[in-house]
Amino acid sequence: MLAADQPETLTVRTTFGFLVSHDSGQNWDWICERAIGYSGVQDPAIGLMEGGTIVASLSEGIARSVDQGCSWSFAEADLKGAPVIDLTVQRAAPNHALALVWDAQLIGYSSRILASSDNGRSFLPYGSPIDPAVLVTTIDIAPSDAQRIYASGTRSVDGARSALLFRSDDAGQHWIEYPVPFDPKLEQGVYIAAVDPDDADTVYLRTNSATVSRLMISHDAGEQISAVYSGSLLSFALSPDGKRLYFGGEDGLYTGQASASEFEKRADFRVLCLAATTDTVYACSDEHSGFTVGASRDDGATFEPLLHLKTVRGPLACSATACESDWPLVRAQLGIPLPSGADAGASGGAVGLGEAGSAGDAGGPAVPGPPAPTHSSCTTGPPKPSRAPAVGLLVAIFLTCLSRFRKSRARSRLPAK
Repeated sequence: MLAADQPETLTVRTTFGFLVSHDSGQNWDWICERAIGYSGVQDPAIGLMEGGTIVASLSEGIARSVDQGCSWSFAEADLKGAPVIDLTVQRAAPNHALALVWDAQLIGYSSRILASSDNGRSFLPYGSPIDPAVLVTTIDIAPSDAQRIYASGTRSVDGARSALLFRSDDAGQHWIEYPVPFDPKLEQGVYIAAVDPDDADTVYLRTNSATVSRLMISHDAGEQISAVYSGSLLSFALSPDGKRLYFGGEDGLYTGQASASEFEKRADFRVLCLAATTDTVYACSDEHSGFTVGASRDDGATFEPLLHLKTVRGPLACSATACESDWPLVRAQLGIPLPSGADAGASGGAVGLGEAGSAGDAGGPAVPGPPAPTHSSCTTGPPKPSRAPAVGLLVAIFLTCLSRFRKSRARSRLPAK
């Protein structure tokens, strides 16, 4: 059902689970974290596989649903208790996917890659390891060349951090390392934003920072990497044909041709997520902007509201059993009115804001995460870029040409070692 012939199905990742719509955003239902298989402060990466199968990267494993999010189970994978940090699905063969795993070391974390060729049922070791001194943060498959794999991360030497892009031309068997422009005093990490759908040599990167982030591009597979934008950068999207960029943050939405060196500001609202299809740009914001999720059909000039948190109907019917006990608290925190004639006490009355990862931070400001740790001071787990508010990113518009904007999401926070 979640396929290219059903673009009316939308899914949004929030800090209190997923919101889904099967009618192009007219109605929205909730899937709680408990039903998916996680809790606490996590923002899972999501991938759409063959036949609409959904996979999500969790600290607990790789969650998988084959029935539009109604039921979930964990893929078979030898994780040894390690968290799954990132996921990427091969666009031309959506029954194939890669997962990035972090293994805890005495100091810091090393990474390894797992692959699935059976639509997410199981994940097995893939390729050769990247330098264990590198904290790998994202991984991507070039849509036009399944042998071309990119990864990004940071390395710390004597307390000094540097950013790196890794490229493999043989499905992860060998890796070539390239330096990425990086200011370790200001920037916390480097992430792959997208790979051009037709040109495997064109890759987009972003850095994250509590102040100013940068958008970067390489047209020669990492040989040369240049910054094309510096400012608030909370979201990024690439058009399905790769010819147009959309990005934004606290000061608005920008767009332009992928080949351009300057970009046009199209809107002033706070942009917390972006995704683009052939004729529509989707964006997340907060209610001060007039919507939580909106859609634009004039290249970002105006947006039609699709989602207001107060209009969420409740738990998705097929997952209601797992979620119904959590719904009164979520409903109260989102300000959703009780059904007519319902007992006001059922909602738990006035509810204060909860911790991140629950509905408690719905609509609140992004909370900066800790600086990326060095290998000599990794005491609170891996780095976590700024956490988005209740609706952090439009994680999946279920089309075959799924936009790769997911790299702007916040990372999972792991327990202290």
